[in-house]
Amino acid sequence: MFTRSALLTVCLLLTGASLAQAQSTAELNETGWKLLQRGDAARAAKVFAEALGLEPDDPVLLFGAGAAAHLGGRTKDATTNLRRALELNPALTPASILFGEIAYAEGDVALAIATYEKALKYAPGEAHLTTRLAAWRADADVHRDFEERRFDRFRVMFQGRADEALAAQTTEMLNTAFWRIGEKLGAYPSESVVVMLYTEKQFRDITQAPDWAGGVYDGRIRVPAAGAAASLPSFQRVLTHELVHAMIANAAPRGVPAWLHEGLAQYFEGEDPQAARDRLKAVGRGRMIPLSSLEAGFSRLGAAQALLAYDESLVAVDMIMERTAFNWPSLFRALAEHDRTEQTFDSFALPYSDLEARFGN
Repeated sequence: MFTRSALLTVCLLLTGASLAQAQSTAELNETGWKLLQRGDAARAAKVFAEALGLEPDDPVLLFGAGAAAHLGGRTKDATTNLRRALELNPALTPASILFGEIAYAEGDVALAIATYEKALKYAPGEAHLTTRLAAWRADADVHRDFEERRFDRFRVMFQGRADEALAAQTTEMLNTAFWRIGEKLGAYPSESVVVMLYTEKQFRDITQAPDWAGGVYDGRIRVPAAGAAASLPSFQRVLTHELVHAMIANAAPRGVPAWLHEGLAQYFEGEDPQAARDRLKAVGRGRMIPLSSLEAGFSRLGAAQALLAYDESLVAVDMIMERTAFNWPSLFRALAEHDRTEQTFDSFALPYSDLEARFGN
């Protein structure tokens, strides 16, 4: 998934140090980007707003304000600032990258493609632009005949009248799960959630997901819909699992380890923590994977290791859930603001060693 944290890193690298600002705005600009690197969107937004008060038509400052708004979950403000930045300087590649990514995440593939095509005129050798543009064009070809059903914050894309009833059921399932998850995590993201219903072949071709994956969240929820009508409970579990990923990504756009993502997704879809503990006992502690090795993602794992990783993640999350009134928003905020994941869990009295001790007990 091209996360917002990775996107901001690209933007920072591309922006570099070639800014020609007055000294005061240059300092504010530098401070704003440092705050964004730490995940502090609110303070960064204030800094860029102050700088824009001095130079309201500076495209780099508008880009920074747009990035801060995006990181803070304010999509409308982000697109307004980025659009203005590109009007003033269409050659500002980092702003084009972010604007295109937001358009794509919001389901406007045509705008995303047009943005990157224009950006390539000014940066023809930019690898990120060419790679993403090729993927988006392939995406657009597959989705050319798709229809859309909107309900509240959800946009469900499907192909043909045969899936129209399933799309209606999908929005109902997602809306019910959204409020249940939000109540437990203390977070109700307002950004749109785009859901793609595919055939099995479309799903595998587009996502390149491993065989054991039943769904994918990469800024959109992508699930194979074949057989869903015949097994709605299983389909609902997959939808709920991917919705958790979407909600976490909106609450904490960076810093949340993969094991926490997957553990929470399983917890809310209804996986049994005790069954996971029993499987871990049968495997034995000598084959356990340290949580520190499960921070980056599971896609590289084979089926057997993936099952082990998912079981460990669920058991660890279940231990955290045992704490009454645990402050999830604070944990997400801390993870987004600090790069040392294990130390952040230590500060919440959740050392990895305690979580891992549950794997063998």
